[in-house]
Amino acid sequence: MINLRLKAEFKEKGVPFVARLQTKIDQFEDADPEKVVIYKDEVGYLDCESSFGPFKIFKDQQDDFLGDLIIVHPNLNKIQRLFRANSKNNTFLFTERCDQLCAMCSQPPREIDDTWRHPLYYQAIELLPKDTFIFISGGEPTLYKESLFNILSHAAEIRPDIRFQILSNGQHFEEEDVDRLREIHEKLDVTWGVPLYSSQPEEHELIVGKKGSFNPLMKNLFLLASSGAKIELRTVVTKVNVLGLAELGMFISDHIPFISCWAIMAMEPIGFAKANKEGLYYDHSIAPQPIHNALDVAKIRGIFTRLFNFPTCTIGEEYHDYTVQSISDWKNKYIEECDSCSKKDTCCGFFEWYTDEWKWENVRALR
Repeated sequence: MINLRLKAEFKEKGVPFVARLQTKIDQFEDADPEKVVIYKDEVGYLDCESSFGPFKIFKDQQDDFLGDLIIVHPNLNKIQRLFRANSKNNTFLFTERCDQLCAMCSQPPREIDDTWRHPLYYQAIELLPKDTFIFISGGEPTLYKESLFNILSHAAEIRPDIRFQILSNGQHFEEEDVDRLREIHEKLDVTWGVPLYSSQPEEHELIVGKKGSFNPLMKNLFLLASSGAKIELRTVVTKVNVLGLAELGMFISDHIPFISCWAIMAMEPIGFAKANKEGLYYDHSIAPQPIHNALDVAKIRGIFTRLFNFPTCTIGEEYHDYTVQSISDWKNKYIEECDSCSKKDTCCGFFEWYTDEWKWENVRALR
C-alpha cells in the first residue's frame, strides 16, 4: 500500500499550500518559483527548498516523487500527495461529509468543515500535467455544489484537457443547475458516477440509509442527462441486492437507458462493510450466476457494462472480458495465487485489506 500522507519537518509555520515537486527549477515549462518545491532525494527523506522556506519530507517507502503535486501543511508537520505523476489513479477528496449512510461505505462520513480543501484544488488545476484524469470523491461533493461547480468552470476555461470523474449520490441537483452544468459539459469531459443499488425503492433506500432518496435520484439522473452529462451508474453487489441484479438491468434499460456505463462492483472490505459483513458479504466466486444473469440482460438490452473490483478468476470464463483494472494502485495488491496467473497483467487484483476473513473461496491462477 502506498502512503499518501507523509510526515514532514518545517522550520516555519504557515497555512496549507499546493506545490509541485521538482529536482530543478526549469524542469517544466510552466514552472512558477512560488509554486515549486525543489528537492533532493536523500536516504529516508526528501530535502526540500521552496519560497516558503526549507523543510523535509520523510518517506516510508521508495517511490518516484518527481512531478507530484503536494498539499503542504506546515502547522501539522505533514504533506499530502495530492497528485502522483507516476500514477493513473489520482483522487481529490472533496469532503468527508455525506447525507447518506451506505451500509458498505468505504469512506465513512465525518461531520467536519473541510472547505479549506477547495481553494487548494482550485490552485492545483493550474499545475496538473496535460491530459490528466482526476477522480473527485467524498463524502458527497455536491454538498458543496457551488464550490464544485466553480472548480469545474475554472478547469473548463483554463484546462479543458483535464478529464474528471465525480462520485455523487445524485441527491442535490436542481432545475436551475442544468444550464450551468451544460456550459461545463460542453467544454470539459466529466463523467458522474452515481450509485443505484436496486430497482426496488425500499431496497435501495435500505442500503443507502436514507428514506425517500430513490425518487429524487431518478429525477436528478434525468436532470444530469439533460445537461449533457456522461453517467456511470454504479451498483455494489451485496447479499441484500444480488438476486435483483438482472431485474435492475431491465429497469435501467426501460427507464434510464441514457447512461454511458453500468458498473457492477464487488464490495470493498473496509469502512462500514466491516461492521456489516454478516448482512452484506456475498461470495460471488462460488455463486456467480446472479452476476452472469445481469450481464446477459445488459448485453441483450444494449447496456454497456463492466465489472469493477472482480478478480478475473472469480467470474465465469465467458465473462472475463467484462472485468477491468479498477482498484487504485495505492490500495491494490496481488496475492500468492496471482504469481503464476496468465491474467495478472489485466486483472484488478485485490484490495490491500482483503484478508482470510473476507476470502472468496474460488480464487485460483488461470492458465
